[in-house]
Amino acid sequence: MDGLADILKTITGEMQKSLSARTVVGDPITVEGKTIVPLVSVGMGFGAGSGAGKEQDSAGGGGGGLGMKPVAVIIIDEHGVKVERLKEPKHTLVEHLVEALPKIAEGFPKKKETRVEIGERDGGD
Repeated sequence: MDGLADILKTITGEMQKSLSARTVVGDPITVEGKTIVPLVSVGMGFGAGSGAGKEQDSAGGGGGGLGMKPVAVIIIDEHGVKVERLKEPKHTLVEHLVEALPKIAEGFPKKKETRVEIGERDGGD
């Protein structure tokens, strides 16, 4: 288990190096008398595991990921300071798929309609 603890320490240590105020608050940009400061959402995940083989040799491994997306900007100008939230993407993947289904269905071969007429039976009612 010492191997697993070392792996987790290494992963979390490296991820900690990535986190700082600069990670979520970007460098200010000045354009036409306005200073814009980007704000970023950060998400992280990691996993690790270890085990022993048939000959009691232990092995382990781990990995992690870091994702960032801009969520807002701070705008500083002669009128003051305001925070503008960036718009979320209009559609999720599911919404795109639902929207595309009619177009996809058009590409499928049409089912031929077969009409069967049933004649009158012999022998009457």
